[in-house]
Amino acid sequence: MRSTAAISLAAGLLFSSAGCSTHPAVTPDRELSDAALHEEFAEASVRLYVQRQARLLAVNYAIRTAGADLCGDAVGPILGIAAWRSNPLFGRAFFEALERSYGVWAGSIAVVAVQPGSPADRAGIRVGDQILHVAGAAVHSDVDVFDRAAAFETGAIPIGLLRGEREIRVAVDPLRACRPEAFLEIGDLMLTDRARGDHFYVTSGFIRFAKTDDELALVVAHELAHRISGMRVIPGPQVEVRADRLGLYLAARAGYDISIAPAFWDRVAVEQPWSLSDDVEHYGWTRVPPHGYMPSRAAAIRKIVAEIQRKIENGKPLQPGKI
Repeated sequence: MRSTAAISLAAGLLFSSAGCSTHPAVTPDRELSDAALHEEFAEASVRLYVQRQARLLAVNYAIRTAGADLCGDAVGPILGIAAWRSNPLFGRAFFEALERSYGVWAGSIAVVAVQPGSPADRAGIRVGDQILHVAGAAVHSDVDVFDRAAAFETGAIPIGLLRGEREIRVAVDPLRACRPEAFLEIGDLMLTDRARGDHFYVTSGFIRFAKTDDELALVVAHELAHRISGMRVIPGPQVEVRADRLGLYLAARAGYDISIAPAFWDRVAVEQPWSLSDDVEHYGWTRVPPHGYMPSRAAAIRKIVAEIQRKIENGKPLQPGKI
């Protein structure tokens, strides 16, 4: 089982140790005003979601860098950061807490996690830095940050930052990796289907559902496989199995335990009953639901896992062959 490195987080918002809760420690004999309680709960919520974002970043970074040669033309520079922009949909209390901890004020784009050893880390980018421009162009969203970096063709990528009250410039020496970026979507949905250009969302509900990083890697690698090969144009059982095949190779390349894949996707099928039938019209869907066709996929997933395990045991390269 792969153990992902801890993500650099701002002081006071470090990962909770095993068994510790991210909820505020409110005791019956503690008297706090409503305003203070709101702040405390909002800050606990920020800690929780930044931890989930950092976990997603670590898994996504490992898969994208280890599988670059499997991604065909869908490769580009990887930064190794997660950046957030304020969004009023999550409520004022949440983003006031986010501003206190990370300086994410209205309209700004702030770094909330940095992958250790990544190009951004080596360039000196820190949690809390505000991203002003990338490759000489102003950025207006978190997607802009990664798209501007991907469009920069040669040399180190110039990035303008606001650190405290001081504007600084750094040069990020890029590392080539699979290009689609994974973004955290705050919400309880299990689905990970919505795209942001070439990129994709993973919901906080799915991150919570994935009990280990090995399980989360299966989700990220599957969605990555869809994006890099354009396999969402005509959805269907065969398309899903092809994404399973490439995704499992990507996850195995990154050192994750793919032997758990059959049991994990069985759990997903039980959690999402619409995936148990290939006849999605019965459920009133206008299109195929994400992660559907589980009965059609189950046997294929087991065969692909066995194939990869034989290659690992025999010391053969993890090349999926024709997808």
